[in-house]
Order: sequence, then structure tokens, then C-alpha cells
Amino acid sequence: MLDYKLTNFSNGLRVITAPLAETRAVTILFLIGVGSRYEEARLSGVSHFLEHMFYKGTNKRPKALDIAKSLDSVGADYNAFTAEESTGFYIRCATEHFDLALDILYDILYNSKFDQKEIEKEKAVIAEEINMRQDVPQEQVAEDLKCLVYDGHPLAKEITGQKETIKQFTREDLTSYKEKYYQPSKMIIAVAGGGKPSEWLAKIKEKLEGLPKKESLDFEEFRTKQKNPQSSLHARKTDQAHLMIAFRTIPVRDRRWHTWKVMSNLLGESMSSRLFTEIREKRGLAYYIHTAMGEFSDNGLMVVAAGVNISKAEEAIKIILREISRLKTDLVDPDELGRAKENLKGRLYLSLEESFNVAEYLANEELLLGKIDDPDVLIKKYEKVTAQDLQKFANEFFVAKNLNLAIIGPFKEKEKYQKILSSFA
Repeated sequence: MLDYKLTNFSNGLRVITAPLAETRAVTILFLIGVGSRYEEARLSGVSHFLEHMFYKGTNKRPKALDIAKSLDSVGADYNAFTAEESTGFYIRCATEHFDLALDILYDILYNSKFDQKEIEKEKAVIAEEINMRQDVPQEQVAEDLKCLVYDGHPLAKEITGQKETIKQFTREDLTSYKEKYYQPSKMIIAVAGGGKPSEWLAKIKEKLEGLPKKESLDFEEFRTKQKNPQSSLHARKTDQAHLMIAFRTIPVRDRRWHTWKVMSNLLGESMSSRLFTEIREKRGLAYYIHTAMGEFSDNGLMVVAAGVNISKAEEAIKIILREISRLKTDLVDPDELGRAKENLKGRLYLSLEESFNVAEYLANEELLLGKIDDPDVLIKKYEKVTAQDLQKFANEFFVAKNLNLAIIGPFKEKEKYQKILSSFA
């Protein structure tokens, strides 16, 4: 059992403390329930832009270098990230530097200057980040898939935003967006590692309990109108064809999530998974192939990503779809099912040996699910998944009306790929 405690402040802030034995490191993670899908079209990319700007100087630490020096001088590991439904900021350091880490995280989130010169400089930095992502086919095909699956919805937009929207951002855009969404009611602070939870909590209370309670707006829900398989072809000179096949599935809070997770694991989360074995080991068609789960509050995607031989792209797609289709007709062998469950169990327990992973696990459970499943409880839910559950899930969701394909490569016609999808049953 994981030792943790959830404390709810009167202003809506949630704090999770998890002491870990045998470590002299501690992680503080601030996870805010806002991300790219909250943005109106004019502000596409503002969540990510704001994440960058928090590290550009505060009243107490005027320059980005002042923040970096403070953390580098104690050997801390620190970073931030933006997703569709969350934004996170964390510092991992030696336990004796907890006070410094907490002070810096509080300082950047509540005392950042948002200097106009830094804003203009960061516009150029993020433009280069966008260029970098567009230069990488694996990144670009993921964006193409989002555009295909979520056409016209905020989820279709790149998390980084677009150059034309970023160019127009003003200081007022940043401060008003922060004021609207960076509220205690949308924030979780998770602390994990060596130290005393009572002391952590007292220090967090001192800094954040006095923040006013405010409610903020939620995101626009997504409802699909897809009725047939659909595809996207991005014609581009590459040495490999990069593709993503996605089926619409379930929201992250659906009770069948554990079935979906076991399904993803046996399909493509390990080097002995079905797709890795069939596509890479048996046929040598790909260097990489794996599954991923697009998990959102109101929808989900079961994704297969692969980089395949250009001349064998059609063959690879057919084999992937065949393996997925086989889940609808053939019950999974008990030994294979058992291996998938043990793989999930082992990976989960190994990940929780490290303070950041513990903090992230607890914060994500609370933010996305509204409750925390202890790892032992989560494992028991995996263990209850049956071959019949997998078959039922596959028959419900791995169907033509949920099927999508995005592909990048030196191709001219997408009709042949659309024809493959149309034959899927």
C-alpha cells in the first residue's frame, strides 16, 4: 500500500503528501487542471506559452537566470509540461532544500512579472519549437491525427499553438488567462519523498491557504459525428512512412478503463506484444511500433503508432488491422493475458520507486479521476479483466465507424489507404 494523505483546503486546493522511506529526495508537483483544450481559437497555444513565461522572472528573482541558478546550485531537477487538460510544474531536490523548492514554485506561479521584452523573446523561442516539431515526422503525424479525429474542436489544435496565434499574444492575454484558470479549485499539489508530511503541509498552508476561492470555466465537451472510417495523407519526402491508426474508445473515468489498459498492453506496450512481434520481429517492416492511449475526460483514443518501410506501408496497415480484428473473434490465451497483467504490475511498482513518479501518479489520479486508486487496488482491477471482457470491448469499439488513419510519406494518393480502412469489419 502506498502511504499518502489527501488534504482539502477551504479554498478548494487539494494537497497530497506521500512520505517515502529510504530516499533523501523530495518532489513537489503543482498540477493545474487547465490545458490546450480550454483555449478559444484566438488564444490557441496560450497554456503552453504561459508555462514558459512562469520561468522568465519574478519580483523576487527578476531574471530566468536567477531562478535557474537557485535551483542548479542545489542540484535540483525541474521542469514543466502542458497537456490538453493539465499543466504541471515540478521540482525534485534533496529533502533539505524543500523550502527553496516550494518558495520558487509559489514565486513563479504567483509573482511572475511577464515582462514585455521576455514575452516577445519567447514568441521566437516557441516558433522554433513549432518548427522543430514539424520537422519530425513522428510529431507531425500525431498532429495530423488530432486534426482528423477532432476536426473543428479545440482538441484538434497543437498544444504549442500556431505561429499566427502566438504572434498576437499580449501581456493582458497571459494575465487574464492565468487569473481565470489558475485557481485553487483547479490545483493539486503533490509532495512525495523523504521528509515529514506534517511539516510539508504546514508550509504549504502558510503560502497558499489564504488564496481566495474562485470557480473557473470548464472546457467545451467533444461529441463525435464520425460514421465511417476516415484518413489523412500528408505527402512529404521521408525515408520511412510514419502512421497512426486510432479507434475512438471511452473517457478516462469509464469503468472499463482497466480492460482498455490491459488491451493496450498486450497489443503494443512491450517487445513481446502482438504488434511488435508481428510487424517488427516476424516481418521486419518497422523499427518502432507501439500502442498509446489518448485519455480525456469526455472521450478516448486507442492509438497504434509505427514507422514502416515505405514500400510496405499498405501491408503494415493491413496486418495491424488484422491483429486488432482478431481480438474480436478469438479469445486471448490465458498465458498471454497473464503476462500482460504482470507486465502492467511490474512497470507500475518499478515506477513508484521514484519520488516524481509517485507525485505524478497521485496528482493525476486525483485530477483526472476525482479519486485515488492505491496501486494495489489498481493491480487488482487489472487482474479481474477477463478474455471475455477484452473480446466484448474489441467488438464494441474496434469497428469501422471509429477507425482513423493518419500517414506521412512520399505518397500521392490516399484512396488506396481509404480502401483498406473501408474493408475493415
